[in-house]
Amino acid sequence: ISDSKLYSHRAITIKSLKEKNEQKPAKKLFPNSNLFKEWTVELSEDDQRKAEELFQKYGYNAFLSDQLPLDRELPDTRDHRCIGREYPHNLPTLSVVLIYLDEALSVIQRAICSIINRTPAHLLKEIILVDDHSTNEDLKTQLHVYISSINEKHPGLVKMVTHSEQKGLSQARISGWKAATGDVVAILDAHIEVHVKWAEPLLARIQADRTLVLSPVFDKVNYYDLQVTKRFASAHGFDWALWCMYVGFPQKWYDQNDPSQPEKSPSVMGILVVDRLFFGEIGTLDGGMEVYGGENVELGIRVIHKHADSICSKMAFYN
Repeated sequence: ISDSKLYSHRAITIKSLKEKNEQKPAKKLFPNSNLFKEWTVELSEDDQRKAEELFQKYGYNAFLSDQLPLDRELPDTRDHRCIGREYPHNLPTLSVVLIYLDEALSVIQRAICSIINRTPAHLLKEIILVDDHSTNEDLKTQLHVYISSINEKHPGLVKMVTHSEQKGLSQARISGWKAATGDVVAILDAHIEVHVKWAEPLLARIQADRTLVLSPVFDKVNYYDLQVTKRFASAHGFDWALWCMYVGFPQKWYDQNDPSQPEKSPSVMGILVVDRLFFGEIGTLDGGMEVYGGENVELGIRVIHKHADSICSKMAFYN
């Protein structure tokens, strides 16, 4: 249900950016910056300052993000056995929740665009943005204009939940779940882009067993050039400080020699897809855990025999 007017490419492309700055070599202003150590595009001094300022603010190359198309293509990194797999047409409906706090506007817009473009229209019930009390002005003005333009074509598709004070990740995710009306809810960070056919593997598994709590496989978006790097599937575990980490699957998963098969994980990395009503039945997340790193482990312990990674569902995650 993409629309060329809504999702047109940026006026300033990477090619034109290079051409603009190659005309006059500029002094390297930030040779020790982690951004410019990795990202070697020639920029004017003004653009270097802008890029470094945005990098310090967001932790990734927001300057480059603002130049990229909102509807950019992603490399298909799925296993070949996933690519040809077919799913039923009649799957549960999906509410997608995007959580953010002072995220770069273009990153949120690209997340929305990827979800609309790569989720079957008859399955996508709504996209719910949960703003945990951002202060960025463009998230109060330009984002609302962008949402309105989408809703003019697709009435009620994108909804907003805004906190009057910062409540933390757990409460933001709970707010998104409360606002959802679809059969299944996907609770995601806003700095993601979904891959093609990301939703169907998740919805099909939950249709077969509504007590599953699922996670997709995350590819990596490089913080410096925003290219997508393939990551192989791994389990979500945790250490004794209760920090989530990637760990290996049980050996039997590797022995079957079919990386398209799902497998269980002992923890939930934070991004999860679950039957909406079942999530309420098990108590959702612990809203009292205000800092990242505890609520997902606590949930993982509660559903330790029912949490799994859905290998054929992939999304790109900004690191």
